[in-house]
Amino acid sequence: MRFSPNEDGGISVGVGGLKTCASWHSCLVCGAKIAVKRAGDLEHVFRIWRKLGGSVVLATFSCRHRLGQSLEELVAGQRAGWAAVTSDRPWKEDLAALDVAVFDREDSDRRVRGIIRGFETTVGDEHGWHPHYHVFLLVNGKTTQAAARDALLPAWDRWCAGLAEHGLSAVAEVRNAEGELESAGFDVTVMDDAESGTLARYPFKLALEAVGGVFKRGRAVDAEGHVVGKRHRTPFEVMEHYAVAAAAGTTGDELAQQDFAIIREWSQTASDMRFRQCPFPPGMRAVFAKLAAELDVEGPLLEPEQTDEEIAESEVEGTETAGAIGRKAWETVVAYELDTLRAAGRDAGLTGVCEWFDQRGLSFELTATGVHRVVYELEHRPPRMVVRRA
Repeated sequence: MRFSPNEDGGISVGVGGLKTCASWHSCLVCGAKIAVKRAGDLEHVFRIWRKLGGSVVLATFSCRHRLGQSLEELVAGQRAGWAAVTSDRPWKEDLAALDVAVFDREDSDRRVRGIIRGFETTVGDEHGWHPHYHVFLLVNGKTTQAAARDALLPAWDRWCAGLAEHGLSAVAEVRNAEGELESAGFDVTVMDDAESGTLARYPFKLALEAVGGVFKRGRAVDAEGHVVGKRHRTPFEVMEHYAVAAAAGTTGDELAQQDFAIIREWSQTASDMRFRQCPFPPGMRAVFAKLAAELDVEGPLLEPEQTDEEIAESEVEGTETAGAIGRKAWETVVAYELDTLRAAGRDAGLTGVCEWFDQRGLSFELTATGVHRVVYELEHRPPRMVVRRA
């Protein structure tokens, strides 16, 4: 187990030394690490662009879907829709109307358009798979939501035409229960008031939102509080629901079997169709790394680029090893209760972590660094810090 000290006397806790697979789409551990790193890169881009006085426009494209449609069918149709959107001349006209930035590349005669496309998928109990694109457009200067939507309406029309070739359809808006129009398959938002970090999390929610809360609220409720029959979950949330069933020894029940089928379809389709999660266009990272250096905007783009495999294998910078967790303890308890372990560290430091292991009858062998930390905490514990029973 690894940790880093917090200013209030607690610690931030993580787990290192695990075997890695570097699967961003099908591994709770590797996926979260990769998502955090990629979201940090994207957040750095947004900070740089805003310092240059530009706007970030977020456009979302999706389509109608129903229970029983395969994920492969929907993704194939949406890829055709996106190919129609980016048809060369019309797309250039759309981007010119919106004034999307274009950057020169040092390593090529080709230029880089200020467009980053993220891919997200949820699955609903009522309507099945819901894949969709989040498209970030870096716009020169300031723009309004109305102007951005008008500029991208022709792209929406092409999206619908591309979907139709695969037997799919989409509707831009629907009326809610109050009779008011709200976005459905097409949404355009100017994100200038959004925090860069919050905005950067958009295309990585499927991994970042899997943080262990499932073990508190149970399998029958999603992150929004919807119960079975009304849930909308990311694939990672489904994985956590299945993990809860595994911990309870109930993987044979109907809900667990349904979740397992969802996980299998997601993982197989993601591998077969080579899903990519919000990759930068070729040359963009180098362009923004140079801008970061010129503008003195600190961030991860100033560091060497890492592959998913390198990210999965790396330990978090600035952390130290507190102690060793046995394989059985990790596989049967710790992996399922990381949220309460982290809470123990935040509330009462490494002594709180030791108490957490003692409560569960688990072995936790402190390193020399861990022993020194415990001694330090016992001598300097702030009065407000108490070891709570998890």
